[in-house]
Amino acid sequence: MFSFFKDAVEKDLIKLGFSQLIQGYKQKLKSKEITKEQYKNALKELHNKHFNQINNLGNINVATRQTFDDDELMVPLNLQNIQDEFIDIDFLYSSLLFEYNSHQRVHTRALTELENLLHQQFPNATILPDDLSKIEELDLKTLINEATLPIDPSSQNYLKAVFHKLKQLK
Repeated sequence: MFSFFKDAVEKDLIKLGFSQLIQGYKQKLKSKEITKEQYKNALKELHNKHFNQINNLGNINVATRQTFDDDELMVPLNLQNIQDEFIDIDFLYSSLLFEYNSHQRVHTRALTELENLLHQQFPNATILPDDLSKIEELDLKTLINEATLPIDPSSQNYLKAVFHKLKQLK
């Protein structure tokens, strides 16, 4: 019966998620497909290959947790390049849908923010009588789904009517 004690190399590789691979090596060692020296060399080679990842494992700065391997492409995150408007709109849509799915009600703050975004992009949007008549027949769930339509010139008046109707239902 073999007794395995985990050395520092094994512990580091397990932290990176290579525990299944190490178990496979141990099975080969038990079945005498490889020698103990080959086992140690395989672990050492894997450790050397992922040395940068192991050193940066505890680093909380996302941009420096790269591996710098030639065969791996990992773009460092630069959060300044992400446009705020896309984060805001997605968050607002998610808030509206979550509030309805959880409590069957309208998330008024998200609705107000969406209405403000609509007003910023299209200050001339108006509520048309045709849109109001279409909206009168819709239930709350459908209205919330309609409120998550993209804000563009073709839907500006319709969205203004949807937001108005949802504010009345709250």
